[in-house]
Amino acid sequence: MLEITKESIEKATAKARIAKPLVKVIEFRRYSVTNRETGATYEVRFTKIAGKKFGECNCKATKICYHISSSLPIHLVWASQMHTATR
Repeated sequence: MLEITKESIEKATAKARIAKPLVKVIEFRRYSVTNRETGATYEVRFTKIAGKKFGECNCKATKICYHISSSLPIHLVWASQMHTATR
């Protein structure tokens, strides 16, 4: 698990804007991210511990990757909607 911070996600977000991967929801906190050029697919998972956001991807990257960056906005919207619905 890698902590998601503004600094850690900036480079990955720039790469995601270029790659424009396809993101599919598997279930809450789990996403499938496919590279449109190579067809390679990776699974991304999110969690929150003590108020901090964490992401994990099964690609070979050792830091926040563009797969995490690409799926994070979808996850944040869904989490926000779930939080609002439980109020």
